[in-house]
Amino acid sequence: MIAEGLPTEARVFPISKSKIEMARSGDFRPSQHRKASMQLSLSTGCIYIYPLRSIFSIASESDFAGVELVVGPEVELRGGRYVRRLAESYGLSIFSLHPPILPSPGWSDYRTIVPRLIDLALEAGAGYVVLHPPNARSLADGRGRSYVEALTEGLQRIEGTGLRIALENRAFFFPRDRDYVLSDLQELRTFADELDLPLVLDTSHAATSRYSLAEAYHVFADRLVNVHLSDLRPPPWPLSTPHLHTYLKHHQIPGNGQLPLADFLGRLAADGYCGPITLEISPVALCIWWPPSVKSRLARCVAYVRRTLRTSPSQSASP
Repeated sequence: MIAEGLPTEARVFPISKSKIEMARSGDFRPSQHRKASMQLSLSTGCIYIYPLRSIFSIASESDFAGVELVVGPEVELRGGRYVRRLAESYGLSIFSLHPPILPSPGWSDYRTIVPRLIDLALEAGAGYVVLHPPNARSLADGRGRSYVEALTEGLQRIEGTGLRIALENRAFFFPRDRDYVLSDLQELRTFADELDLPLVLDTSHAATSRYSLAEAYHVFADRLVNVHLSDLRPPPWPLSTPHLHTYLKHHQIPGNGQLPLADFLGRLAADGYCGPITLEISPVALCIWWPPSVKSRLARCVAYVRRTLRTSPSQSASP
């Protein structure tokens, strides 16, 4: 049910102390829950400049079950139905749809972004539309208000279609980013509770927040429908600038950085997580300029996930 009266700061959502205290005590201790059946997904944004046919071919050859489709010029030009047929021809599912990752004409106003994403997702047969929180200091006016209005209208439009809108945690590059509304994970969770929205946990984004990965998972756990999996590794000093962090620090190959991803994957399996594990790796980390390297590095990522899940305490996941 959509919260009554949205927006009005969309009600300055209170932060629940009980959940944050639970998160603060969280770790990746084994859990005795149902068996998990995860599927591996590839974000097409990893190799954004490749033709869709090449991306789907690589995903199929690398044994991914499906993709998170990042909107780009070819997707817009050919349309969702074409993308759906192409994915089916490679035996792939389109698990989710993500907005463009590079600035694109017509993709700056949420009142047009959300309807366009919904149209594409319905045509392509995606299960989820993924949205980030807005770069706004308030939900009561300006860009924040248009975000809430577009989201509310979008939820009404997709009612009964099976499509859902999921919110992803943001990354932090500059101190000012922490002033944006819904930047705190608990605040985002409370907003999701108000609107009954599922959540997407990006592991490298979480690592730039004030939460550990274990804490972030505890905050999101029972609304989690997708995991964007990647590692975080500080680059050499000359390249350590926020403007390059997306490519050189965040979204690194799992196992090549600082995050406890093996423990995290083991906990997902033990807790019975059944959504996609979406590999969202920097094009630089994959050496996008050399296709053989892309294939070999994606194979390493897939092997890492499979090996980790085989040796997890639950021994029950089969991506």
